[in-house]
Amino acid sequence: MRRPLAALLAATAVLGLAAAPAGAQSGPTEPPFQSRYVAMPDGVRLAVDVYLPEGTRPGAQLPTVLVTQRYWRARVSPATPDGGRSGPAGAWNARGYAYVVADLRGTGASFGTLTAELGEQVTADSGPLGDWIAAQPWSNGRVGTTGVSYGGDTAVLAASLGNHHIAAVAPVSYDFDPYEDLVRPGGIEIQPRIAPYALLLSILDARAGTTCETSDETRALCAQVGLTGASPRPVDGPDGPALLAAARAEHAGNANLVEMAHAGVYRDYRDGPKNWTDGSVGERTEAIEEGGVPVLTVAGWLDAGTANGVLSQFTSLDNTQEAWLGPWNHGASHLADPFLPERRLTDQERAELDQRVQAFFDRYVRDGRQPHGQRKLHYYTFNEGVWRSTSRWPLTGTGTQRFYLGEGGALTRQRHPGDQGGDLLRLDRTAGTGELDRWNTNLSGQAVRYPDRAAVDARLLSYTTAPLAADTRVTGNGRVTLDVTGLAGSAHGALHVYLEHVAPDGKVTYLTEGQLALDNRAVADGNPDWRRLRTPRTYDAGDARPFPQGRAESVTLDLLPVAALFRAGDRIRLTVAAANPDSFELLPPNGDASYLIGHGGARPSALDLPVVR
Repeated sequence: MRRPLAALLAATAVLGLAAAPAGAQSGPTEPPFQSRYVAMPDGVRLAVDVYLPEGTRPGAQLPTVLVTQRYWRARVSPATPDGGRSGPAGAWNARGYAYVVADLRGTGASFGTLTAELGEQVTADSGPLGDWIAAQPWSNGRVGTTGVSYGGDTAVLAASLGNHHIAAVAPVSYDFDPYEDLVRPGGIEIQPRIAPYALLLSILDARAGTTCETSDETRALCAQVGLTGASPRPVDGPDGPALLAAARAEHAGNANLVEMAHAGVYRDYRDGPKNWTDGSVGERTEAIEEGGVPVLTVAGWLDAGTANGVLSQFTSLDNTQEAWLGPWNHGASHLADPFLPERRLTDQERAELDQRVQAFFDRYVRDGRQPHGQRKLHYYTFNEGVWRSTSRWPLTGTGTQRFYLGEGGALTRQRHPGDQGGDLLRLDRTAGTGELDRWNTNLSGQAVRYPDRAAVDARLLSYTTAPLAADTRVTGNGRVTLDVTGLAGSAHGALHVYLEHVAPDGKVTYLTEGQLALDNRAVADGNPDWRRLRTPRTYDAGDARPFPQGRAESVTLDLLPVAALFRAGDRIRLTVAAANPDSFELLPPNGDASYLIGHGGARPSALDLPVVR
């Protein structure tokens, strides 16, 4: 629902494409840049910047890239009093594209009030923008929508509109389902991560008068993201500043993300236009399929739950698809492979990512090719550094290997029904995943870094295999089933589980995780097609119920997907916790909870992993 904090307001090139200079033209030409208002059907005016290749003439038949921006399409500041030029625009213009970037309604220099983040009207505006672009004298009538994070969300949601001018979409680091994949994974709010991001949105919108100078906290945040002294760029003309002021006045009542995150405990939450459905690609899969728009996605394995979203989309949409799941943070600016030192991507690595989007738009937006209906997923495997491609998911040859939790922290392939016992798990307020985990990068754009987890695991419950006799490649969505007895504070508690790699020297490397608010443990009778990789579960208020105390129940938790190699001699570890204080709200809020995690007996606790033979 955002773009990286460090890059929110910077005009950096997401798509640095190879240059192709425009040829000289004779006769009247279109202005290479204009900033103007475009009226939506309900009369709300959106601020739109249009960048054209130099020398563009009417009738030029240009393909167009459209970006709808939550974080100001351009800014003015003492350093850039004219707002500067969009970095991506130059690269796209050099390839012969028009580049159009618009402030979403209720943001930047656009009029209107944002009644909900990723609300119905925000998505709907991409249709009239596509119509407006197609009507311009320089357009070929085809539009490709793209963007990073929030802009990626609006880009792919535009594919559900049935607008025949939208010919392709290419979301980068986007949220397939904001409820499950970002704001409330397992029904648990990422409370420590949401608050700073929501404050930034309030500053951007001047919501309730909030500015960079409101407090020490806002001053520090503005300095961090380069917002001090900046404002949205007004449209062209002498009335631009006055129109900007009038538009900004309408933003003061914008929706508050923190309020919705807190109030929207369950998936079926609805308060007027605020709900979890309108911004969910999963909930719009039928409309996206009907439109038939080809989709390219780029996401990182360790970027919140975006990998889960990419795979959910890949398996549920029959549209032409090309997907890339790699070792990247949110925004794909840093290497995020837990087995390698974290670093910024090289210029060559960035160029390779950019060229994938360029080639995709060349086919469908520039050349107007018909989608072929095929799907291709390219994925990277941790601890191997190898890329593979597939048209099927789960992969051909994938089987489930079950490992049973046992006495003394053992994790074994053999079940021992007579070895019945249990281990005490207490909520630990100090045992989290660190400052730079997958949930932080999604709202900050910072690097992802997981230190050796051996010390943290010592404060939790860990179950570890003997050294593996052969290489084992885990690829896909794992699942954990636990026999749980609530001892204290369990009625509205939570569980977190971590899949980890243990090297022969004892180093413990994080691979993936899962979490669940125990209120939401009920398993549903069926699943929407887009949730086929996930345990059938509604997260609706009507299906929630307190967890009993003193009575054992079986609880199933989904692991976020991963691709990782365990070599012969390595060990597999499952660690169980009652909290992740670095990224999630405490459940219960007072932090006082304990459980008995059973093993053996009639309801064995087990780890199921997708292993490729």
